Amino acid sequence: MLLSSSEISSRLVSDLRLGVPIILFDKQQSVLAAAIETLSSEKLEKINQITKSKKFEIAITNRRAKVLNARIYNETVTRLSIEEKIDLHLLHAIADPSKDLDYPLKGPFQSERDGNFDIASLSLSLCKKARLLPALILVNISNRIKKELVSAQISECNIKNLKIKNEETAFLPSLSSAQLPISGHQKISLTVFRELTDLTEHYAIVFGNPKKIQPVLTRVHSACFTGDLLGSEKCDCGEQFSIAMSKMRNEGNGVLLYLNQEGRGIGLANKMRAYHLQNLGFDTVDANHRLGFEDDERDLEIAAKILKSLGVNDVKLMTNNPKKIELLTVNGITVKERVPLIVSINPNNETYLKTKAKKSGHLF
Repeated sequence: MLLSSSEISSRLVSDLRLGVPIILFDKQQSVLAAAIETLSSEKLEKINQITKSKKFEIAITNRRAKVLNARIYNETVTRLSIEEKIDLHLLHAIADPSKDLDYPLKGPFQSERDGNFDIASLSLSLCKKARLLPALILVNISNRIKKELVSAQISECNIKNLKIKNEETAFLPSLSSAQLPISGHQKISLTVFRELTDLTEHYAIVFGNPKKIQPVLTRVHSACFTGDLLGSEKCDCGEQFSIAMSKMRNEGNGVLLYLNQEGRGIGLANKMRAYHLQNLGFDTVDANHRLGFEDDERDLEIAAKILKSLGVNDVKLMTNNPKKIELLTVNGITVKERVPLIVSINPNNETYLKTKAKKSGHLF
């Protein structure tokens, strides 16, 4: 049975999340890849037994490579060459900055200057899609070993057929929709959408009949468990969500997209790792970099596709983030107006808000 690119990506992401290695290949080589975060001693030993390799590589982002003082030879990925048996705890320390103080002398590392960077780069993209720390071990394997692993149900993929993003459709089809009365307001519906590449679900809270209103009051809100549900004072997310909901209820029209891209797209587990680093003195951006992520890993193409599926093309965007306007515009949504979201400042979020303004360009 032939699988689409999205189906292939979804399976690879699921396998990495479950701690199962995958095979990525092109014309030059076949590589067995395993996410370090979900790697156990038993799995590492099994990989060593199967491949009988005395050399493997660790793929990390350039952000993490800078923290580890490893040389960078490629614009997207760094490949560390390992030619000796390595302890699993050290592997985890290479991937996870919360262990930096446990292993302060991890290097020096030998970075690969030549060879294939495409497989390593794609493996990191899959790792990020799985919301795992972006670090993997890569082992070259022969065609014989590849066939044996595929027969044992290990997923394989020719990287030329692999697309990490939902590029197959201009719209994102909805799964289900129903009316949902909120705070006495009856004309509100909740529509559920699902990404094709990793099966993440996103939600559109639709007030009234916004297709008849041009432009539509819109908020693109990323899920924030700590702020939206727990009322955390470390961020402004919960307050922004409440303000947006209140304004749309009062006006009787609007679209609030609730995207499951927690922690600017790195996931709740990694967000908590970032919070731990912030408690050690790093700001929001530096904490993400230390983990191996960019400032913002969110995919706003998803938001544009959902808006188009709802028949919304022109918006009044509730945001303090100019990059949201830019990214929606690039993906075919016309932002007619920016509606500021004024939030309160407290001792716990003051540094966070200042970092947003200084390093991420947010307008307050």
